[in-house]
Amino acid sequence: MDPSLENKTDNNAQAADTKVMDRRNFGKKILAAGFISSAVLLGQTKQAEAWMDGTFSQRKDLADAIRSLKKTYSDIDPYPHKFNDALVKNRLRDIDFIAGLGLDKENVEHYVYTLGYLINKYLKDGVEMGGKDIALWGMFERTSCSYQLYEHITIKEFERSFPCPFKPMLENLKKDPGTLKIQWKDVCNKWCIPVWNGFAVRAGVKLKVKTGETCTVNVI
Repeated sequence: MDPSLENKTDNNAQAADTKVMDRRNFGKKILAAGFISSAVLLGQTKQAEAWMDGTFSQRKDLADAIRSLKKTYSDIDPYPHKFNDALVKNRLRDIDFIAGLGLDKENVEHYVYTLGYLINKYLKDGVEMGGKDIALWGMFERTSCSYQLYEHITIKEFERSFPCPFKPMLENLKKDPGTLKIQWKDVCNKWCIPVWNGFAVRAGVKLKVKTGETCTVNVI
């Protein structure tokens, strides 16, 4: 994207709602607050910092990424494809299989458990040092698994919102008979909400979640 267009978009968004900020500005905010005092605290590798300082353009594999972007978003049959297609499909198939066995609770508990060390080390410590909004930052726009999955995250103080990536894909997959048995509400109630709440419990915060075509997560 043309940097001038990106800046214009950010400025228009700021003018429309002063509470909205992009990932870069939120990062600058917590830097200014003295929260990120070391690379160790939040695991800020040079790759993770690239979106703040613009050095991502120096990556040697950027040309391959641009080609992949063009090929992926040029493919609109049988639906407009996105970067998160494989991730969304595999997650839906996992949920469908596990929910069919009645093991959705155990699945969520295991998933949160496998990330427990990182949550305790970074999110929990981050909340204690920088406030509860750090929990949302760590769960969503800080984490590549999240910003690849949700693609567009609207950032407000104590709130994150994003289009649900699962509903359109689930509708496309269920056009073929004998594919998935789960409903959209199952994805919300058996995966998204319990996973987010599981992260929140370990981070020492509470969440208010509103699901829909646009999901909203507030830390309270």
